[in-house]
Amino acid sequence: MDDVPFTSAMKEVVYENTYIQTPEGYGPTMRFERHKVQAVLKAVLKERLQNQKYDPVKGAQTAKQLADDLREKVKALGYDRYKLAIQVTVGQKIGQAMRIVTRCLWDTQTDNFASEYFENESLTCICQVYGLYYE
Repeated sequence: MDDVPFTSAMKEVVYENTYIQTPEGYGPTMRFERHKVQAVLKAVLKERLQNQKYDPVKGAQTAKQLADDLREKVKALGYDRYKLAIQVTVGQKIGQAMRIVTRCLWDTQTDNFASEYFENESLTCICQVYGLYYE
C-alpha cells in the first residue's frame, strides 16, 4: 500500500457556461430595482442617523459603517449577480451648499443606481448605491 500514489476521493467540479448574459435570464425579479434599494437606503439612514450629532472625528467611521450596513441589506434583496459600489458622504450641516456629481460607464439595459439624502439638525448624509451586472 505504500507504493500506491495518493489519490483524492473528491472529484473536481467543472461548471459549464450558462450563456445567460442578462438578468432577465435568471427571472424577472433579478433586475436591479431602484425603488426597492431606495426604500432600504431611506430606512437605514433614518434608523442610524435620526438622533446622531455630527462628530468630525467619527465621520469616516460612521460612513464606513453605513456603507457596510447598506451592502448587507441590499445583498439580502437577492442581487447576487450584481457588483455593488456604495458611496456614502457624511458632512456637517452649517448652511453650506453641496453638490455631488458622478459619471459612470455602464450598460443601460442591466445597470442602475439608487440614491438617498438625509439631514438632521447637525449633519447631512448622501448615499449612492450602484448596481453593476456581471456575467
